[in-house]
Amino acid sequence: MTSYTVNYDLRNEDNSFDYEVLWDELKRLNGHKTQYSMWLVAVNNTAKELHDHLKSFVDSNDRILVSEITKNNYYSNAIGGTNGWLASNPPGR
Repeated sequence: MTSYTVNYDLRNEDNSFDYEVLWDELKRLNGHKTQYSMWLVAVNNTAKELHDHLKSFVDSNDRILVSEITKNNYYSNAIGGTNGWLASNPPGR
């Protein structure tokens, strides 16, 4: 499996945001929310495949960035459970 970050901006012209559909799918993929608009996900897909899959859960004008996690990373004050998730899904490089 490859570990990725998934970052998003859900933009709706009437200022209402429907995060639940995307969040439900990220949870189904055993993702971990590490920041308000960032999740960690480990899947057997390329970044493009994961991106294209997640785009089906958001509006066409929403933004999604999927990026592979490498061993060269550092963070502070992430939402609880991040260390455990990374230990269970170590970066590939």
